[in-house]
Amino acid sequence: MPIILVIEDDPQIIEAIEKTVTLEASFRTESVCKATEAVSTAVSLKPDLILLDIRLPGGDGRHILRDLKRNAATQSIPVIFLTGMGSEGDRVLGLELGADDYVVKPFSAMELLARIKAVLRRSLPPEESGDIVEAGGVRLERDGHQATFNGKSLQLQPKEFELLYLFVSKPGRALSRAYLVENSSSYGMPVPSRSVDTHIKNLRKKLGKKSSLIETIPKLGYRFNPDA
Repeated sequence: MPIILVIEDDPQIIEAIEKTVTLEASFRTESVCKATEAVSTAVSLKPDLILLDIRLPGGDGRHILRDLKRNAATQSIPVIFLTGMGSEGDRVLGLELGADDYVVKPFSAMELLARIKAVLRRSLPPEESGDIVEAGGVRLERDGHQATFNGKSLQLQPKEFELLYLFVSKPGRALSRAYLVENSSSYGMPVPSRSVDTHIKNLRKKLGKKSSLIETIPKLGYRFNPDA
């Protein structure tokens, strides 16, 4: 049974989330309301997904996300921001920090549930053996989210993994930003293409001297060139 950790200080929102995910799906929820207890709770609980508010007593959810991604025990846990801060700038910043999705309050219970399920589908190991794709020295295994480059491990965030998987599975093909958003995202509303650009930027950094494997196609999107 997947475990969802809710980091939120509003008891009414916590109750609404618990009712949504426990009545509509087979999830177990745990909650913590203090920023100072967030990371330690995540480390001990090892949840499958975290719902994280930004404005918390004693801290900022964005700082918590940063600490989660820096901690080896929690860096691979997908995180959905659940916040009243809904400007485009806030969304883009949240994605740049490594969030897997961004839900603005007030939210629809069914929308939240759909996004949770979508993120978990991408992050939890599938029951059956996963596909393996390989090109340009990059090898990706869906089963277990294993990624290597020239035999060395690549540490990828869930969304980075999904994007790179799309590229490597279609080497040489130009992929539009719209295609990348639709096939690697759980978003139920329009997403600024800048968020895709941010994840591509991070992927290129991790590929180091071979960042040119991911080529920019002006006015369209990107292409994975295994011969670069």
